[in-house]
Amino acid sequence: MQVLTVSTDHPEEIREGRRVHGLQAIMLSDRTLAVTDAFGLRNQGAHSGNPRDEIEALPVPTSLLVSADGEVLWMDVSANYQRRTKPEVVLAALQKHLD
Repeated sequence: MQVLTVSTDHPEEIREGRRVHGLQAIMLSDRTLAVTDAFGLRNQGAHSGNPRDEIEALPVPTSLLVSADGEVLWMDVSANYQRRTKPEVVLAALQKHLD
């Protein structure tokens, strides 16, 4: 199993966050929103990108469980851009699909 995160942060910000917080996941920068758009997760609401940044929009917070062959096994899309999936919900999905 591999944990992967995708954000619109600059790679330098991601590296610093990994260092400061001791994060172990593979963390990728999606500055062009290519991954975001591939999953149809571009936030079309009022909370788009920071006007001081070149990012035109932000992704909708989403958690995915994807098989090794690319099949989406489980997906939780947040209704609130400020909320992320609770760890116990992700754990339940992992247990269901990986057991």
